[in-house]
Amino acid sequence: MANPDLGASRGGHVPGAWRAADCGGVEGLMHRLSAEQLDAIDTAVRATEGWAATDVTADDFGAEAITQLMQAVAWELAEGKGVVVLSGVDLGRYDLEQFKRLYFGLGTHLGVAVEQSPRRDKIGMVRKEPNPDRRGYLMDAELGPHTDYHEVLSLATVTAAEEGGVSGFVSSAAVYEIVRDERPDLLPALLEGYYYPTSLSTVTDYKVPSLSIVDGQVSMYNYALFPFQAADILGTSVPAPLVEAMRFVNSVTRRPGLRASFKMQPGEMAFWYNFRVFHSRTAFKNTPDRERLLLRLWLHAHRKRAMAKGYNEIAHLLDALHAQGSSILVNTDASMKAAYDALRA
Repeated sequence: MANPDLGASRGGHVPGAWRAADCGGVEGLMHRLSAEQLDAIDTAVRATEGWAATDVTADDFGAEAITQLMQAVAWELAEGKGVVVLSGVDLGRYDLEQFKRLYFGLGTHLGVAVEQSPRRDKIGMVRKEPNPDRRGYLMDAELGPHTDYHEVLSLATVTAAEEGGVSGFVSSAAVYEIVRDERPDLLPALLEGYYYPTSLSTVTDYKVPSLSIVDGQVSMYNYALFPFQAADILGTSVPAPLVEAMRFVNSVTRRPGLRASFKMQPGEMAFWYNFRVFHSRTAFKNTPDRERLLLRLWLHAHRKRAMAKGYNEIAHLLDALHAQGSSILVNTDASMKAAYDALRA
């Protein structure tokens, strides 16, 4: 049942809200793998030698040390801060295919991997490359704080950029607390939301809230291009109150002290619950000797959270489109400019 009055009193704490300044920055999100955990992971990698990474199952990475680790990660994603960074894997021990198996094997404990584009890629390769659809993960430009589409998201670093490529995480519940306390007049527009595209020429027959408060759980959907793309399809404009609210949310996510920022190192893996955590990345530069490369997972979570209509529905729509070799994730010049101009005004 919806509960938009959650934490209505000024200063009331919302479960899951955190600020980087209060939790030690990325150290508060980090788990350094123990020798026992690393040994169990290594055994699983060796036991699956020659397998395609996406053929690996949770049973193949089912040692007790791994299972307990990933159960703790799943709890933290759904009930705790919403994000965990695992460190300690020595990439000198693994080639790329082995690291893919390691990464995918851990991910199977958290959810079911889906295809991330018409390429049918269940393990995305995050790097700069020719990109006619202007997908963010294939660009070297800054990606401001945002959410994506599936419940659990993850990145694993193979090669860090020599310059830039700093990742950031911000608690959605902390953003909500600030909006509630400083600009409560913006909450109705965020709770109402706007239509989202369902193809390059159609939109939802309902509005997807930018802010979801269901059964006491706060989630936010902050993929700014979708409302502007839908408005372009409808031949209208995104309502001014929602634009103002989105602009304020965007400014809040960039406040010092709120965001945990760090440069992921080779072998590190970040898992987070989308809609509970905004993520971002600074621009980066490749060099002839070093090309930034990360791996990516999109997962339908095993452990569910209550969220508004549209949060999971859009993800399943994308799955179906990618299976057909198409997508709504085409960032047109018009929608990108409209979103950028509105949010930075």
